[in-house]
Amino acid sequence: MADRDEDDAGLLERLATARKLLQRAVAESDVEPGIASAACAELAGEYAALFAAERGLPPGPVLDEVARVTRRRGAAVHHALAPGAPVGNGQELPRGGED
Repeated sequence: MADRDEDDAGLLERLATARKLLQRAVAESDVEPGIASAACAELAGEYAALFAAERGLPPGPVLDEVARVTRRRGAAVHHALAPGAPVGNGQELPRGGED
C-alpha cells in the first residue's frame, strides 16, 4: 500500500509540474487557445492511459472519467472568464467534482 501511495504522489507531482510548464508556455508565447487546449487534453489523456496501464485497469473508464472532469473544469474556467467576470483575481477555480 505504501508503494501505491508513493506512486500516486509521484504521478501527482509530475502532473503539477506539467501543468506549470504548460501554463508558462502559454503565457510566454503566442499559442492560440485551441492549440493550448488540445495540448492539455492530449497530456491528460496520456497520463490517464499511463495510470490505467500501470494499475492494470481497462483504459476506457479511466479515460471517460478524465474527459468528464476535464469538461467540468473547462466549463468552470469558461464561466470564470466570461465577459464581465473578474480575470486574474488569484482565486482558485473549483476542482472536478466540486460545485
